[in-house]
Amino acid sequence: MKEFAVIGLGNFGATVARELSRLKCKVTAIDNDKGRVHSVQDEIHMAILADATERDFLQNLEVDKFDCFVVSTGENTHASILITLHLKELGAKRIIVKAKSDDHAKVLVKVGATQAIIPEKQAATRIARSITESNLIDFLPLTGEFYVAELAPLARFVGKSLKELKIRTKYNVLIVAVKDPAGKLIFVPGGDYQVKASDILLILGEAGNIEQIK
Repeated sequence: MKEFAVIGLGNFGATVARELSRLKCKVTAIDNDKGRVHSVQDEIHMAILADATERDFLQNLEVDKFDCFVVSTGENTHASILITLHLKELGAKRIIVKAKSDDHAKVLVKVGATQAIIPEKQAATRIARSITESNLIDFLPLTGEFYVAELAPLARFVGKSLKELKIRTKYNVLIVAVKDPAGKLIFVPGGDYQVKASDILLILGEAGNIEQIK
């Protein structure tokens, strides 16, 4: 069983903690607000009332036993930076931190965050793209300029094999999976796979290249 720690139990942190627990992970949640700790304690493995900016507390937590830390301290950017720094120095394997801005994200990565995310910005990007591009169902950012997009096949794709379409050559993207209406995934479909109108194509590539497939 994977073990996670979530530091900061505002809306984002509490939601992450509950969802990880629902996915059968062992979750330790930490906050310095008694009400927030109480709100999740019956839904996860352990909820702790503590100030995670204190290095001694984190050291006693044995950070190296956790698969990942999720840090979400709301408006307190100083706290998120300090916690990230301590976790990195104490040997945390993976640290994902909620950032308030691009500059905040850059600082977090500099002091040791594995990944700094701005959920509002990512959600806004996904919504904007999905409502402006008729065949785009979802658009998930990865690292750098790369994304995974879920696309409904264009009419000219239907009935043709992936070999005939030459999507990798024409658009410089990869079809990493195909999803059928029941949600079943075919990972890395072969060149002989024929595209159906009901398929959803999961495509990996740079945003500009994905945008050409519309």
